[in-house]
Amino acid sequence: MIYLLRGAIACKEIGTVVIDVNGVGYGVTVPLSTYYDLGAVGEEVELKIHTSQRENSIELFGFLTEAEKKLFEKLISVSGIGPKAATNVLSNISVSELVRCIINGDLAQRKIRGIGTRTATKIVNELKDKLDDLAADEKSSIPNTMLNDTISALLNLGYTRAEVEKKTPEIKKIIEVSSSIENVLRDSLKVIRN
Repeated sequence: MIYLLRGAIACKEIGTVVIDVNGVGYGVTVPLSTYYDLGAVGEEVELKIHTSQRENSIELFGFLTEAEKKLFEKLISVSGIGPKAATNVLSNISVSELVRCIINGDLAQRKIRGIGTRTATKIVNELKDKLDDLAADEKSSIPNTMLNDTISALLNLGYTRAEVEKKTPEIKKIIEVSSSIENVLRDSLKVIRN
């Protein structure tokens, strides 16, 4: 079993990367969340690996974070969800948002391509009580990530850093009561315009 690969990125295409480890190229399937955070070809990278063995093949699935790998492994434990479907889910929704949707039971409303209402309901039913460790990890990192994302979005919309910093305490309060970046940004725009 391969649990970790550290080496240079030999080539990358959407959803796949080849890692050169001392002259041996390992083809690794990655979700888009990992793919977009990888460096350029030639840069060093370390991926947490899940090895999937079937009768005729061995496939490697790679992740930049341990949380992503853990959630992937929990997803494939759900009957009817294979590694490709789990990779698709992680390509369409962040770890923190997926954990939140599963715990709240509203994954079916997210409309993830390739995952129907029945499958989404099955994921919720089978994983709802098995995500305590991930929920605790994500809960502690969500506020800072959401604050950084909101500030970045406001700056990109043309507000000055001084305007944004002046309203940061109010934005933090919005983040405490909101669960999605869309709602936080909408409410933050209302605050910053006043």
